[in-house]
Amino acid sequence: AGAASAPLTQASTNLEGIDVSHWNGTINWPQVAGAGKTFAIIKATEGETFLDSMYATNHSGARAAGLRTTAYHFARPGLPTSEATIQADWFVQNAALLSGDLVPALDLEDSGGLSTTELQAWVLAWLTEVNAKLGVKAMIYTNPSFWQTYMGRTTMFADQGYTLLWIAHWFVSSPTVPANNWGGHSWTFWQYDDCGTVAGISSGCVDLDRYNGTDFTPVTFGATYVPLRSEEQTSEL
Repeated sequence: AGAASAPLTQASTNLEGIDVSHWNGTINWPQVAGAGKTFAIIKATEGETFLDSMYATNHSGARAAGLRTTAYHFARPGLPTSEATIQADWFVQNAALLSGDLVPALDLEDSGGLSTTELQAWVLAWLTEVNAKLGVKAMIYTNPSFWQTYMGRTTMFADQGYTLLWIAHWFVSSPTVPANNWGGHSWTFWQYDDCGTVAGISSGCVDLDRYNGTDFTPVTFGATYVPLRSEEQTSEL
């Protein structure tokens, strides 16, 4: 009986979702929702000028299907550090986050050839600018190896209030969490598979993610989330 109850315990403490970009093609979001996915982290921008061609469609489509959504920026670090501010402004402008979206993310997997100190400064500059523009401390996407190799295992970000970590660690029973278990905060989102299959997504692999909890309120941007149906009812009153 104990073994049989284990999957139920796992299901009750985590919520399943995906992250997508234009590489995933046209997505049938109602089917994704029907497959039990509760959130979608969607690529919006990369570098200083790239806008994902499917972002607006994915953002509106996923929200309409009842998924919790947010956007991520693929970082292209470089010098001077002021480039981070340019990239952050580009992201904020195009992500067009809405009340009820989740906290946005910085996708950090390219060092740009920067030293550890330079890269730390670049990341902090990006996060600081997004916080200044949106009033939210964005989450960081990384993997254990990248954080150790290029970010010097720093706990600086967690210590400064950037407590949300989206960790990429595939095909393991639980993720390795860098920076002393992210300053004691552990992981918030976990990308656990880079080649999953989900109904509604026909163009090959899709990244699978898990939320460390069952209540999105602590990671919600803006006001408390109101389901679309309730919003419509409210507007009619």
